[in-house]
Amino acid sequence: MLILFLSAKAYERPDAFIVKIYDKRVRVLSPAKYDELLTVIIENKTLTTMRGKLATHSGEILNYVSIDPGKSTSLSVKRLNKERLYFVPIAPPLQKVELILGNKPYEIPPRQ
Repeated sequence: MLILFLSAKAYERPDAFIVKIYDKRVRVLSPAKYDELLTVIIENKTLTTMRGKLATHSGEILNYVSIDPGKSTSLSVKRLNKERLYFVPIAPPLQKVELILGNKPYEIPPRQ
């Protein structure tokens, strides 16, 4: 009898950017395609209030957020003409996170 094992990886594919902020890392799930209106959901998995901003590569600030511990918030962003989008944690300070469209889930370690 011949047994064949196949391995396949299934990636989570949300319809929005989901940014999960932990004490020492940030995990990002990104949508597969670009829509006219992007949604960014930010989840605070730390024990402190998270303050940050959503900004473009050119420095335009789209929104400021303050998220209590264990809570989340969602932001809507209109079409950015393919400009790069970042979530920048202000307090506590962590490395800024580029939101990359169509990427498999990825993590950003803190800057050492």
